[in-house]
Amino acid sequence: MIWLSIVSLSVGALLAQRFRIIVLVPATLAVLVIAIGAGVAQANSAWLIVGMIAAASVCIQAGYFVGMLIQHGLDALLASRSSGFSHTASARDNAH
Repeated sequence: MIWLSIVSLSVGALLAQRFRIIVLVPATLAVLVIAIGAGVAQANSAWLIVGMIAAASVCIQAGYFVGMLIQHGLDALLASRSSGFSHTASARDNAH
């Protein structure tokens, strides 16, 4: 169950880099199918499979939002660094 949670967090963060929030619906459905398949393959009880589904669904959504926060944080950092360079005068402007 831990590997499924880690993979779900990573996939959620990667999805945040490319897609809008709507992608969480099909991604959560895909995680549901993968969790059911992993639970059946390991011959787990129904309650353990439900727990895997819940954990993986929460992890993919949390990963998405963490990835989104990281992306916006990096964008803000880059914007603040580049805005400092935009106000500098060139050598050509000082010659006149």
